[in-house]
Amino acid sequence: MKTILTHDSKIQQGVILLFILTILIAVLSKKEFLAFAIIIEFFIIAFVQYTLNIIKFFNKKYIKTESRKVYMFLSTYVVIGVFIWIFACVFYIKGLKDIFEILVFTWLILSPVLILQSLCISFFDAKNHKGVINENINL
Repeated sequence: MKTILTHDSKIQQGVILLFILTILIAVLSKKEFLAFAIIIEFFIIAFVQYTLNIIKFFNKKYIKTESRKVYMFLSTYVVIGVFIWIFACVFYIKGLKDIFEILVFTWLILSPVLILQSLCISFFDAKNHKGVINENINL
């Protein structure tokens, strides 16, 4: 787990770069099947970033900055909302489905912001967490 958290920013950069490259290839090649790949990669980014940030949020070695707290609040709002929407679609709960379809617009706006915020948080962690590790070695 330490290795994953140590290379957190590189993992996020790689997944985001793959996402951007897939979008560029889809635009240039005009292949519709790549749209499915873009959607899958988008959810992979969300899963990777949300998982890493939850681990770091509950790990005492990482500073609970305001940025991390805001990220956790907003990303949890999006994740829970998506799961409720999927639940409402599967069981066809019309009123609930309609409400959460309206919320999709907020998810579309929040998602790119959360992706960038998570990347910034992980750069901050990479810079500041090394100092914490070095201080513990010197003790």
